[in-house]
Amino acid sequence: MKSLYIFLFVVFISSCARPYRKIKMTDIPFNEYRDENSISYSVRQGVMYNLKNLFYAKREFKKDVNLIAFKIINKTDLPLNINDLQFYCGAALPLIPISKEDYYNTIKQKAALYWLYSPGVVVYPRPPKGSKKFIPLPFGIPIAAVNYGVALKANKKLQNDLNLLDLRNKVIQPKDSIEGILTFKNVDNCGDIFITVKEN
Repeated sequence: MKSLYIFLFVVFISSCARPYRKIKMTDIPFNEYRDENSISYSVRQGVMYNLKNLFYAKREFKKDVNLIAFKIINKTDLPLNINDLQFYCGAALPLIPISKEDYYNTIKQKAALYWLYSPGVVVYPRPPKGSKKFIPLPFGIPIAAVNYGVALKANKKLQNDLNLLDLRNKVIQPKDSIEGILTFKNVDNCGDIFITVKEN
């Protein structure tokens, strides 16, 4: 019986809502740069895992989506739109970023589901002396409320990061650089991601 309680406790803890750590571009080390004719760039994969957002990192792995950080330097004398860049998995397989909305909807925590704890966590303490009536204590309601709040707040922080850091449609001015994130699907097996400027 003790082993069953321990098992249920572990399952319960592992299924609790998880907080979210904000993405700070200053915390992402852009050390290795590749040079092309028009750009120089650095790519950092595994952002969620490295920033200890483990719940979201596991969701990424399960759903085969990825948030990837970039620093891109425009070496030309003309403005360069991010949409004019082509991304490759390895040297040959083209990659197309997915929208931040698709990424968010894929990995967000399902906050409303935590209300299922409400009827599920009920404790029946020993009845008062002289009484045979067990009075249930619905601990599930506050537990559900706390988890709902944590999940909702975490998802909101994630959404804010996606809105703030998304590079889509951004323009890099001549001789300037830009840092931010793009979201992709089916890149788990990419050892390296390469970038080139699309030819007109």
